[in-house]
Amino acid sequence: MFIAISHHHAKPGQANAAAERVDKNGAAMASEPGFLYRYRLENPAKPGVVTTLTAWNAESDYKGFRDRRAARGEPPADAMPWDRIEAESYTVHTVHGNAPK
Repeated sequence: MFIAISHHHAKPGQANAAAERVDKNGAAMASEPGFLYRYRLENPAKPGVVTTLTAWNAESDYKGFRDRRAARGEPPADAMPWDRIEAESYTVHTVHGNAPK
């Protein structure tokens, strides 16, 4: 399993719009090959940051999604409700409890 974590730093006054955009993007991912699930997370100590945790069967599935999205073209940065996105990627090696494998 491959996990991608992204922190969307909302523009001032745009936190709700950023969360809505993130949810719309997440719903669109549901039909992507290898997509497993996505959580939108909010940290009360960082109200302007919308974080997502997205799980894929494999890193190649995630890269394929990114490549297909890039081929469709990205909206201009000034049309987005965030200033920047910080991304991290992880490969799952062990699982405990009832977490999906």
